[in-house]
Amino acid sequence: MPHLPDVSLVDVDDAVMESLLALAKRDASPDEVAPPLGGPGWNAERTAWFRAHHRAAADGLDGRAGEKTWAVLCCGEVAGSVRLKRTEATGRGPAGEAGIWLGRSFRSRGVGGAALTLLLAEARKAGLAQVLARTLAGNLAAQQLLSGLGATLAGEDDGTVLATVGL
Repeated sequence: MPHLPDVSLVDVDDAVMESLLALAKRDASPDEVAPPLGGPGWNAERTAWFRAHHRAAADGLDGRAGEKTWAVLCCGEVAGSVRLKRTEATGRGPAGEAGIWLGRSFRSRGVGGAALTLLLAEARKAGLAQVLARTLAGNLAAQQLLSGLGATLAGEDDGTVLATVGL
């Protein structure tokens, strides 16, 4: 049996947010973490967006943003972030959209699968019937991870793959 990493999710307060930002700047591409604002690289606009995004999501799924973010901890160290956002209900009931980013040094170690498993448990607690995630068609590692969690994958016309996990 493979060894599973010690992974947990924690709420993002200001101190955790600064740890996430430091990890993102040293161990992730800005395009993996924030929208392309203000030009390439980590700049003032992207940094401001990052902080505003996590502060807005602090209210949780029922707050004004309808979104919640958590920091992913691996063996007590900040490894990345996951998010869950309410989306329009489908024929299957209430839905949410998931997202994840991990620092490069935490990838390919089982951290992403463990974090998404915890996120799906949070989605169930919130009463969601399904969770959607989107990745690039070329991101085979993400597709494998999502299908391993029971997701159905469907290619989209925009070059992305939509993953749907029924809860």
